[in-house]
Amino acid sequence: MSEKLEVCGMDQKTMTKVVNKLENKGGKKIGLEFLPFYDVATEKLQWDIMRAANPMANFRAVDGESELVGRRAFDRGYAEIVSMSIKERFNTSDLRAIREAGMLPVVDNNPSMIAQMGAEAKKKLRQALERCKTAVDNRVEWMAINALLGKIEFSGKVKFSVDYGITPGQTGIIPSILWSSTSSADPLGDIQTWQDLVQENTGIVPNTIIMSRAVLRLISKNTTVRDAMKYTNPVLNLAAAKKFIEDNTEVTNVIVYDSMYTDNDGGNSTRFLDESYIIMLPGKDQLPDGVGDIARAGHPLANYQPGYYTFQKEEIDPYGVFVGVGLDAFPRITHPEVLLNAKVK
Repeated sequence: MSEKLEVCGMDQKTMTKVVNKLENKGGKKIGLEFLPFYDVATEKLQWDIMRAANPMANFRAVDGESELVGRRAFDRGYAEIVSMSIKERFNTSDLRAIREAGMLPVVDNNPSMIAQMGAEAKKKLRQALERCKTAVDNRVEWMAINALLGKIEFSGKVKFSVDYGITPGQTGIIPSILWSSTSSADPLGDIQTWQDLVQENTGIVPNTIIMSRAVLRLISKNTTVRDAMKYTNPVLNLAAAKKFIEDNTEVTNVIVYDSMYTDNDGGNSTRFLDESYIIMLPGKDQLPDGVGDIARAGHPLANYQPGYYTFQKEEIDPYGVFVGVGLDAFPRITHPEVLLNAKVK
């Protein structure tokens, strides 16, 4: 089976190298910015949740014993690595073209028709790997965004649910007046109130906000915002609204995020983050260690080395070869107390 792909240098090992060099495709992804990959050696995850505690040391006698830090400062999270993978099928004609390409690459110093067919087949193989990796990356992004929202739930062939324990009152918030009521809502006031809430609970100000273009557009149309801007910037476009938020709150980074994925049939598109929701969290300037990571474990097809792996599977009738890409990973949130999300429209 693998020999049919080795003719163009695409055995399983080479395929894995190709996949690891492919850039992240399929639209803007932000999950790994806040939850970067972290390689682990086991499928069973256990991690410390470092609750926002800022204790003060007590005095002690010179020969006395130190006081133990309060247990509220630490908690423990548990989960298991999940496997995700996807594959594409190469028919007999695709495989024949790849094999024949290595037999007759040139004729009279010019590429032969067979070589051209082989080059096209190699291109198709690379594109298939790219599509598969993009699909895996989309699942990673889906997990990351849901982890930042505080919970991952999946009900398919595999079922699981993980609650990361965001502080009650900081998740699923609905403002007293939805921002879609542009004549009466106070989006900047809400943002400042929520920043104060997290700051009072943790001592850390969430200075990064993730929102859709639709939410930012509502802010740009808000009566209070327009009144405040009418003398300095009469034309309040989205870029100006973004800057206005950053100039009038302690938010230093507004991320406009509208990325989507499609179902396997390619027909229906779904947002990673519902356009009605915003996520607030601290940047690295406020929390250098970040809010968590995505633990990435090894797989037998990658010689147990953490990262993407590839595979091939032969089918006899009708003859074909499946090629696919997989990854074993799962998000860990170490600072759930600094996260906040709200449904604003």
